Amino acid sequence: NANSSEADSTDTATTAFETDTDKLTELTVTTEGQSYTFTKSDDKWSYSADASFPLDQSNFEELAGKLKSISSDRKLKDAEAVSEYGLDAPVVQVSIKNSDDETHTLEFGAVNDMTSNCYMTVDNDTSKIYMVASDLETAFNFNLSDLAEKESFPSITATTVTKLTVEKQGEEAEVIEKSDSASTGWSYTKGSTQRDIDSSNTSNLLNGISSLSWGSFVSADTSKLAEYGLDAPTKITIDYQVTEAKDSDDSDTSASEDGTSEDSSSNEDAENDSDSDSTTETVTTNKQEVLLLGGQDSSGNYYAKLESQSNIYTISSSSVESFLSIDVKTLVSNYVSNYIFADLDRVTIQKDGESYEFTKTTEEKAKEKDDSDDSKSEDSDTETVTTYFMNGNEIKLEDFSSFYSNISSLECQEWLDEVPETQDEPEMTVEFYKENGVYFKVEYYPYDSNFYLVKNNQGTACLVNKMKIKEIESSFEKFLEKQN
Repeated sequence: NANSSEADSTDTATTAFETDTDKLTELTVTTEGQSYTFTKSDDKWSYSADASFPLDQSNFEELAGKLKSISSDRKLKDAEAVSEYGLDAPVVQVSIKNSDDETHTLEFGAVNDMTSNCYMTVDNDTSKIYMVASDLETAFNFNLSDLAEKESFPSITATTVTKLTVEKQGEEAEVIEKSDSASTGWSYTKGSTQRDIDSSNTSNLLNGISSLSWGSFVSADTSKLAEYGLDAPTKITIDYQVTEAKDSDDSDTSASEDGTSEDSSSNEDAENDSDSDSTTETVTTNKQEVLLLGGQDSSGNYYAKLESQSNIYTISSSSVESFLSIDVKTLVSNYVSNYIFADLDRVTIQKDGESYEFTKTTEEKAKEKDDSDDSKSEDSDTETVTTYFMNGNEIKLEDFSSFYSNISSLECQEWLDEVPETQDEPEMTVEFYKENGVYFKVEYYPYDSNFYLVKNNQGTACLVNKMKIKEIESSFEKFLEKQN
């Protein structure tokens, strides 16, 4: 950084440079050892070295507009060594040409410690060194990618996603919405593994889709896909739905020769109808986007593009890592069998050679009337009554809930990568049923001094706290004692 104390200075504010930016036809910026030339033709700017570069017109016009009038709050005179001001090797050089063939060059040097302004010369005249706002130098000290107009990333929210598929190194993992899963509504599939997964964990994963956005523009040349690892990319396929309002004209009336409707009516009721026959209906459309991820740059960002778009960009690794590392263990619920009995048709338990089937019936029954109440009530005379049964015999809901809540709230301590072989019969088996929806079977096996092994019919297994199993068995035995 430089200090201006060694040169005479004029503190009077002045205009250091001005030009009619509407007449500009060429602008060259040299910064960080790179030189970029932009030309204007038919009111449109383009990057001279690559006409296909998607130059953001409005942003570039704003950048060029900064040259219209540059004010200075101090002008240095009789500066002996321009190196003191960083002007022997300018940080930024801006050269312009206009339609009158006038040319000018502005050079920006160091930033002053005291004022935070930077030093500037006009047309290499070092006899006048101006102190101008440093944000001017900052604006022209750009990377070319900063000037690219980025294609918009589709706006997708987690609630609209119906399926997410990640294809990486020949393996495919799929998270898909399931209408027949009463427990969670989502399932995970990878190879032979298929699991119902937790809706909350799934939402956390899908929420990351809405924050996806492009980082820097990289290239518009799709022949360079291999250069960025995009010739054999990781594919993230997002299936989602968009619901839009659509106007429809339901009128089937026709106009008469005098221009009035042949179906017009003077009926008073008709006057209360809508003035228009058009109605608004919603239409849901299935859509899909495929995000391609290639290699990584020096900062760890991935090279990426959408299949539906043309350009290559970077995307931050933090925004896509959750999809690249998608794993069933992070998506399944910690609960072994979190099924609410109200959502099921029946539950069966096999234990100690006995089988117990729990069912329920729901019916409308007449309410009991209170003869002392002579008031007339508009309330319904019926009420919904649910009755609970074990092996066909009626039981009390509070008795049933006392042990069933222990089953539905049982949490896994550790999901196992492989399902261990078991020789003995399970100590207890619980099956959950819902017509056209759920069949889930859980088997409980003694494992060691601390854990029980729990296997299910979806081909997975976990370890649970031994004391929790003892609580289930104890509460079930107490329930059975009450039924005798």
